[in-house]
Amino acid sequence: MPTVRYFEDADGSIPVFDYIDSLDQAGRGAEAAGMLSDIDLLAAIGMPGAQQRGWSFSRLIDPELRIWELRPGNHRIAYAAIAGDLVLLHAWRKQTQKLDARALRRAQRNYWRAVDRIGQ
Repeated sequence: MPTVRYFEDADGSIPVFDYIDSLDQAGRGAEAAGMLSDIDLLAAIGMPGAQQRGWSFSRLIDPELRIWELRPGNHRIAYAAIAGDLVLLHAWRKQTQKLDARALRRAQRNYWRAVDRIGQ
């Protein structure tokens, strides 16, 4: 089973951890706990495949790079398989029905940075 890792930026910040921590600091601990619960679920079952078809906790958002999103409530966490691990790339709050293009671009940028650092 692959390990779930948090992407770390060059300046040492960890975007997904920082996002979850900001929710907790803002008194939204239940939302932060929901996100951590989905991360635990991802760690337990790994990448979505045929056995998870139809599950709503995760969906593919970039077919080319194979970036997926976890969907805890109205929050999203982008992740991808990189060098055998599942790397959490970016987190954001879902505000519309459409995929947030800016959030996807950040996830893609972090994907390429992670590939540069840890390989593919």
